Amino acid sequence: MKKAAAQVFFVLIFIACARNTSGQTIGTSIPAKVDVNGKYLFYLHGAVVTELGDNAINQSVPEWGPYEYSNILDSLRKQGFYVISEIRKKGIDDSVYVNKISKQIDSLLRAGVKAEKILVLGASSGWNITLGVSSKLRNEILKYVIMGGCWKNDYKYYLNTELYGHFLSIIEASDPHGTCYLIFEKRGHVKSYMEIKLHTGLSHGFIYKGRKEWIEPIMKWFGND
Repeated sequence: MKKAAAQVFFVLIFIACARNTSGQTIGTSIPAKVDVNGKYLFYLHGAVVTELGDNAINQSVPEWGPYEYSNILDSLRKQGFYVISEIRKKGIDDSVYVNKISKQIDSLLRAGVKAEKILVLGASSGWNITLGVSSKLRNEILKYVIMGGCWKNDYKYYLNTELYGHFLSIIEASDPHGTCYLIFEKRGHVKSYMEIKLHTGLSHGFIYKGRKEWIEPIMKWFGND
């Protein structure tokens, strides 16, 4: 019996180790002990999660299905990131989260994490916070992704806001939100900008799940190998 128990224990340890190789951790803040060689991803969700929580369904467009917030975080973790994210509270101004994330990133940088290993990803309403972090940190090496966030005239709100770093925009051809390029043109501190258009036919619902259609191009752009 003791031998059998030892074998079972070994198998459980092996499975746990195997799971750890596919990703890091998910938390609302950076790890207490910073892994200076790790990769860190800050994920900012869409508005329906703020309003209704994880797996929320937008009743005006139920065909989009539930916003699988936890699924998305786990999909990103499996790419080998320490994922930092939280469900934002109603009525809290975006600037609160801009300041919070900026401080967390600054702590990572001060601890010795290279800026190339940090990614901020904002989906839908989370994109505004992403741009706010860029403007506040003024780091030209950090990388930012915005998905499904830009309306036609949104660029006007950022004419007097300086942006810094590398940017990737992911848009969907069937989504009423459109291109973001007007926000980034003629920017001296934007080191690079790329926009990728998907053709999933899922409208704005393309951001509601951790789909390979948007995860894979982000990982390629980030240089995740």
